[in-house]
Amino acid sequence: MSIENMIGNLNENQRAAATFSGAHALVLAGAGTGKTRTIIARAGYLIHSGVPADRIQVLTFTRRSAKEIIERVRVGLGDRAEGLNASTFHTWCMTLIRRMPKLFGCVGHTVIDREDQIHLFKLLRGSEKTNQIPQAAMLCDIYSYARNTRSSLTKTLELHYDEQLLVKEKIADVIRAYEAKKRGRHYLDYDDILDVVATVLKQDTATRDYISQQYEHLLVDEMQDTNPLQWDLLEPLCDRVKLFCVGDDAQSIYGFRGADFRNVHSFTQRVQDSVVLRLEQNYRSTQEILDLSNWLLTKSPVDYNKHLVAVRGNGHKPKLLDFQSEWEEGRWIADDIARRRDEGADWAQHMILTRSAFAARAVETTLLARDIPYVFIGGTKLLESAHIRDLLSLLRIAANPLDELAWMRFLTLWPKVGDVTANRVIEQFPTTGEVSAFVSVINRDDKLPAECKLAFTKVAGMADNPGAAYIAAKQALWPILEHSYTKDWDRRRGDFDLVEKLVKRHTSILAFIEEYLLDPISTSDVKRAENEDVVTVITIHSAKGTEKPVCYIINVSPGSFPSSYAIENTDEVEEERRVLYVAMTRAQDELILTRRAYGGNGYSLRASEQNPAFMDNPEYVELKNQIKLLAIALAKDTVMLAEYPHNAITPENAGLLEARIKEVQNEIEGKRIQMQAIANLLIKAQTDNPQAQASTHYFLSDLTAELAISEVPAGMSSFWTDGSNLAARDRPNVGIDLS
Repeated sequence: MSIENMIGNLNENQRAAATFSGAHALVLAGAGTGKTRTIIARAGYLIHSGVPADRIQVLTFTRRSAKEIIERVRVGLGDRAEGLNASTFHTWCMTLIRRMPKLFGCVGHTVIDREDQIHLFKLLRGSEKTNQIPQAAMLCDIYSYARNTRSSLTKTLELHYDEQLLVKEKIADVIRAYEAKKRGRHYLDYDDILDVVATVLKQDTATRDYISQQYEHLLVDEMQDTNPLQWDLLEPLCDRVKLFCVGDDAQSIYGFRGADFRNVHSFTQRVQDSVVLRLEQNYRSTQEILDLSNWLLTKSPVDYNKHLVAVRGNGHKPKLLDFQSEWEEGRWIADDIARRRDEGADWAQHMILTRSAFAARAVETTLLARDIPYVFIGGTKLLESAHIRDLLSLLRIAANPLDELAWMRFLTLWPKVGDVTANRVIEQFPTTGEVSAFVSVINRDDKLPAECKLAFTKVAGMADNPGAAYIAAKQALWPILEHSYTKDWDRRRGDFDLVEKLVKRHTSILAFIEEYLLDPISTSDVKRAENEDVVTVITIHSAKGTEKPVCYIINVSPGSFPSSYAIENTDEVEEERRVLYVAMTRAQDELILTRRAYGGNGYSLRASEQNPAFMDNPEYVELKNQIKLLAIALAKDTVMLAEYPHNAITPENAGLLEARIKEVQNEIEGKRIQMQAIANLLIKAQTDNPQAQASTHYFLSDLTAELAISEVPAGMSSFWTDGSNLAARDRPNVGIDLS
């Protein structure tokens, strides 16, 4: 493909965007309008026009998108595209830090992921039963949200965790201790990676000039998903490089992570000499599917000013089906997919979109019962798996002996080595020094098994030879990992070979760990590679960029759309609209929406709880409280089982725990059915009340009328230096405003 073909294959609006000659541009690209094709053409056009490829940086949100952009530009331009940079925000910032560690004050730092963060918060908050401080996972969420939105601790708590305001000062103390621990152990969490670079760019003119001299153009994909922290990365460079940002405000669905679609709406006010270009010709879906999607946006108080038109023309009208339960819903979907398969369709032509893994449990069960092959996307990431983290703990301490979290995990793998022994060993380590000093401490300790000492000794000193280090670590830890994961070892053991292939691509352990922590590879990606002809079950938040001929969106009912957690907040309800919009626009030929009828009115229990009549009913309230207590017990048991075998539970007790979890789940389901029976009676008594109808249906209130459906039977450039001509600095003070 030549540049002529690359540009010539675009429509008029795409071509205008790709060949834009002004300073800064925001391209509002509706779903299926060829956003990626336009970015690729833009990069190709710039290179063809004389801009050196290595002076163009493309910023994306996934490694997959970055890789696709580079590969397709290379197909079009060949060697001229050599040096084009495309990466995620985190990878780009980490590359800058690794290229110039002294400049950013991050020499020898290790990246930690969310699980590591939670472990640190757990240690720092204490474990007393009377402790009023939020659990570690919530502390992690509070901290990350505040950083990504540039909000104070008080504002964050007021917005999302108001029940924690009474213990704000205690939360602040834990956060201070967390930030001090990170500094002392040379850790960088995900938010540090962006914040360190953004802070230095803002504060230091020399660094800002130096980095901006490396680029002429920044191309930003999925602009609607950027948050205030990511904007702080771009803003210092606006008067030095040209921004070309592509996004769709109607697909901004990551507000819970701090994403702010106003980065799109306010673009021309924030960036001088900028223009807005629009792409509205849709190449994915038929017009009937787009009519429903367009209608959903027209019901919004937000002016999206968007109307997609199908290049493909007309097709099937979307369907809306009512079911009495999730199990009936699941059985119908499995039957429908099996019928289509019998008629000649591939399994891979079907996609089931769900709000969460939990919400898809009935669908997954029925697919398994019908022997329909499927892959779930949105689940466990490969390097988040316990057995892989166990092995990587040894690599991490070889690369950074100060990594206390990795030491704790590695040492407690061994028999008769618990937290007390591990902590005692760690306290003997020097705060600085060569790896050999840590080897000496390990070898002197009589409580540690010889195999433990040998394992670390073998890998120590291999920080810059990750392939050899991984093989040595796998050989050393294989027997103990096999013993720890006896129950499902056959399933887990294959993951080690995959990781070995990945690690051999890198020249240092830290580089390998950083790449796959910053943009994890999913176990589902592996399964999909092994068997392409499978049905896709996917969470909507994982579905952007995907498309299938036949799409099922399950449980499009109030309480699920919008989520019951969002109904008191106008902005969150609006984001729920965009979530449904994203789901609808994945369908190419057929779109099927299902909902729980619950007496034919489309109500769900969560939405029903907003009605005072339900909360005035003592039987309903009692059942609700019983379910809440059962859910708390279920959550504790589930966490305990998930941590096995890294806790005191025996294999026998683990089996009993698993059985108890199933019993509690069944008991909750039984009480939920009782609640639904009461709810149906109360709903029936209110069907003539328009105000009650409006309070529960929200933006789905006239979906049935809209569809007119009757009742349905049940890498950076090589010329870069390390910035040694610029002044070295201490790591900048980054964190949150604890006021």
